[in-house]
Amino acid sequence: MRAFVTGGSGHVGGNLVRELLSRGYEVDCLVRSDTRALDGLDVNLVKGDMLNVSEMQPLMIDSDVVFHSAAFVAVEKVEESLMRKINVEGSRSISTAALGAGVKKLVYFSSIHAFQQQPTMEALEESRPLVNDPKATPYDRTKAEAQKVVLEARIQGLEVNIVHPTGIIGPHDFKPSRMGKVLQDIANGNMPFALNNGFNWVDVRDVAKSAVNCHEKGVDGQNYILPGHWASMPELSRIIHEFTGKRTHFATIPFWMGYLALPFASISSKLTGNRPSFSKGSLHALAVQCRDIPGKLAQEHIEHTTRPIEETIIDTISWFTQENTVRV
Repeated sequence: MRAFVTGGSGHVGGNLVRELLSRGYEVDCLVRSDTRALDGLDVNLVKGDMLNVSEMQPLMIDSDVVFHSAAFVAVEKVEESLMRKINVEGSRSISTAALGAGVKKLVYFSSIHAFQQQPTMEALEESRPLVNDPKATPYDRTKAEAQKVVLEARIQGLEVNIVHPTGIIGPHDFKPSRMGKVLQDIANGNMPFALNNGFNWVDVRDVAKSAVNCHEKGVDGQNYILPGHWASMPELSRIIHEFTGKRTHFATIPFWMGYLALPFASISSKLTGNRPSFSKGSLHALAVQCRDIPGKLAQEHIEHTTRPIEETIIDTISWFTQENTVRV
């Protein structure tokens, strides 16, 4: 089998490529400049404009499946026009190119945020409506719109599966992701206060495994929610503390106090040049979420399984330690 991967140098993409190689796939990766996630791997690196169908189509010739993981990920209202260009028009371009190249199947990486979160007290399943509120954050809206674009290609003959991971964490997080930065800060003692809230976290390696299972077992046209385990920020801090033996936070504070700390996080970010560990957008994502995310369809159709959250956190901190971004 031959796979074409967009976003291969990202957190999800790098782990996806490793999963594909472990199953004997030949892999072509569309990359930009930062290829650390792929260094040393037996992959074919290709470059091109994802928005240009005429450039993408020849690159996909002879591919059995396209995994489209490239995206502009942000929980804040920033660079909305660029986000829409990458997330929506990029998905349109990749889908069109796959059709033209004769690719049989496309697996598209969406997000749990593409779904309407209300009502939060009911189970979030694949039948939940997609986000359609024009006031919703740009990321939520563009991922929902991109899903519709990809499904339009299915009408023209492209087999499609869509995966919706919850909050992704795990190793091989080179850039790092926002949550990867949070875990680094906790392990390095830079987050003395833990907010009394949490999220459903899924291991990036489990996401990668289920995405490849989509190609081999997924029902055409079906979208799959890929959950992990709900865990609070104090719980994540505790796991890191028990692994490293270092004190990771001094106190757990009410969730609402996070909003009071936003100006200080912004000032610190400007002074250090580092991305803040939390923002108004990330707090909103924690504030409005469904706790009940069963993921039964993914379990039944594509054998989605999740490893213990402790294993994920320990493996992630161990990897950060090897990369010298965490001091143990």
